[in-house]
Amino acid sequence: MKKVFRLFFLSLIGIAPLTACSDDANGTEGMRYTSVPASLVSDPAKLRMLHSIQDLDDGRFFYLDYTADYKLDLLTKANITTNGGLVGFVLKYLCDSPTPQSEAKLNYDAGCSAFAATTPDGSRIMGRNFDYSHGNEPIAAALVRTAPAGKLKSISLVDGYWIGYRQNLYHCFSDNVKDFNEKKVQDLSYIMGFPYLLMDGMNEAGFAISVLHLDGKPTQQSNARNKLTTTVLMRYLLDNAHSVDEAITMVKQFDLHVPDDNGNYHFFVADATGRHAVLEYVWDEEHRDARFIDDEIYDGSGKISGFSYPDVKPNTLEVMTDKHCVSNFYISPTMECSAKGPVKSQHGKTRYDIMDFVLTQNNDCLTEARAMNLLDDVSQAESPTDVTSHTQWSVVYNLTERKATVCVNRNYSKPFTFYIK
Repeated sequence: MKKVFRLFFLSLIGIAPLTACSDDANGTEGMRYTSVPASLVSDPAKLRMLHSIQDLDDGRFFYLDYTADYKLDLLTKANITTNGGLVGFVLKYLCDSPTPQSEAKLNYDAGCSAFAATTPDGSRIMGRNFDYSHGNEPIAAALVRTAPAGKLKSISLVDGYWIGYRQNLYHCFSDNVKDFNEKKVQDLSYIMGFPYLLMDGMNEAGFAISVLHLDGKPTQQSNARNKLTTTVLMRYLLDNAHSVDEAITMVKQFDLHVPDDNGNYHFFVADATGRHAVLEYVWDEEHRDARFIDDEIYDGSGKISGFSYPDVKPNTLEVMTDKHCVSNFYISPTMECSAKGPVKSQHGKTRYDIMDFVLTQNNDCLTEARAMNLLDDVSQAESPTDVTSHTQWSVVYNLTERKATVCVNRNYSKPFTFYIK
């Protein structure tokens, strides 16, 4: 029999206790990390929360009921525009004994695929693969539950690698494997940043969001509005948006600022009414007919030395409600002249074509099991030459039932099921 974890989140005075069960539960889940230190945290309530983290799959997949205040209202007004700034915020405002910001780092990137469909019984679902190779290292992924006061409860999937966590919650802020193996420790402190490390999630209103990587220049808007980085915007929407339409309105209230210059992102959103959309940031009208605007010029060492056209960033929000799937190239016709757009890019094109074909042939109607099979069909094995390879998790969000079914590391015979109620 397949091992299925069912985690029920039952509301009681605003706090939802966790019940975990499976057909071979032995009562040991969550015990492995109770004695692991959290050197930057001294508050007893925070420590109880960190030590409650549960290992669901041999150090690869965890559950955390995040009960502390992650101070989103403060963060949305801070105009943080860098990954280091986000880590600095976590250290300063969420931990109790922060280390110097220079010792911390955060980096994220992603391949990924996503789609929306309806089940035969009328439930609305969103499927999503999160792909990233992480240099052949096994990661520590986590299902994180949040219930902020006065906001919407949600569950989200987090990649702990972005803030230094590998299998069994070994931690070190280093991308170098040798350096990591020499300096790694077990310290739970940086888990305080998990609410801002989400790659996808769903809230109690049945609204869901996922982020997918795009090649090219990053969106860095400057419209005199408060600036949010990619994952902070996702956290804001999960905490506040009841629907796709509400989310679109909220997105327009902020400037998106993608840190660094290592690529861009678009969002796939869906809700329990059946609405879904791709949110992309594209070139403004002045530059839409330019040719080769985003083609890189490389020097002799293989590094980008410049661009064949003035450095124009895609800073104009475009919303597309007619696309039932998305991968890692721009969907918008606005970007057709870009090497990263729907005509020239091949990044994720095969995965997109498979999803589009299956959804079209089935009139956008899939059972949850078939949706997970489709995610399996477009999942990726690990490749040492492609950082956006290796499917770390696949998830089917049932937006009607407020349920998430998760398979980790392409192990589709071992699903985990989580509910929001």
